[in-house]
Amino acid sequence: MKKVIIGSIIFILVFILAFYSKFSYLGTMKGNIISKESNTSVTTFIAKNEDKINFICNSSVKQGTIKLILINPKGKIIKNFQTNKNYSEQICLDTDGEYKFRIAYDNFIGNYTVKYK
Repeated sequence: MKKVIIGSIIFILVFILAFYSKFSYLGTMKGNIISKESNTSVTTFIAKNEDKINFICNSSVKQGTIKLILINPKGKIIKNFQTNKNYSEQICLDTDGEYKFRIAYDNFIGNYTVKYK
């Protein structure tokens, strides 16, 4: 009986971990700017060559500009994401290391949400 209980607990834990790892994000950035602002935010994540990362981008620009940028470990911009749009895109990475996702806005009014996994 003890083995059945331990086996059941292990099964449940593995299921929970698999569920959360599949649906959790590497990073999320979100903002709702209601008066003119300029700012830059950066998040980082570790990835390997040939990793495929799904980016879910949603932004609405009422005024000003916003840039959504992916930078590789060598400091090179590898992707400028579309703005004022709701879409998703998969990027296949080509280098091992720490990637940066940067959101920069200038005299911006609007909102944005970016998630990646």
